[in-house]
Amino acid sequence: MSPLTTLSTVWRQYRPRPDPHSGSRQLVAALRDGASLGDALQQTAALLAKISVHEAAARFDGGVLALFIVEVRDSLRRQLLEASAALVDAPVTTALRSAAKAVNEDTFVQHLINSLLAATDLYVESMPVQYLNETRCRREVTALFQRSLCVLLTRTDAARRCGERSRRVEFIPMPQPSRPGI
Repeated sequence: MSPLTTLSTVWRQYRPRPDPHSGSRQLVAALRDGASLGDALQQTAALLAKISVHEAAARFDGGVLALFIVEVRDSLRRQLLEASAALVDAPVTTALRSAAKAVNEDTFVQHLINSLLAATDLYVESMPVQYLNETRCRREVTALFQRSLCVLLTRTDAARRCGERSRRVEFIPMPQPSRPGI
């Protein structure tokens, strides 16, 4: 093993890491400050991605890229579920839980695979990872998360705010035809 690879491995294991709960706390704080769910997720996407890549890299001890991808996905999902548990607003909580569920679905996972393949310069997820560039992976996951908000959230859910009542669709009564005179 080369000295650079050894140093990189040791640095990855022992360097200071961000608090794993700071992403969900920042998301909750943005929602409580009045941001819509879509805007709050857009604002905190970089931190959520950073934490998910750091957590995945800490657990990843070499091997195939697919293991790293699963760890990133699970960390993103955990952070969204953690934020939903910290809120007391039922519609926003439900929207965050459905977004966490959508992170597990095929569309997002396939895009995550493609993004991390591009970040690691590999061809398939079954290839072993020789060197993991966390900064590049974080950038790719951040960009993917911001692009995929339209897949993870519906328009209605993206516009939800904490403490705001959902708008009802009200139908204006149509004029009734006049009754023929008898």
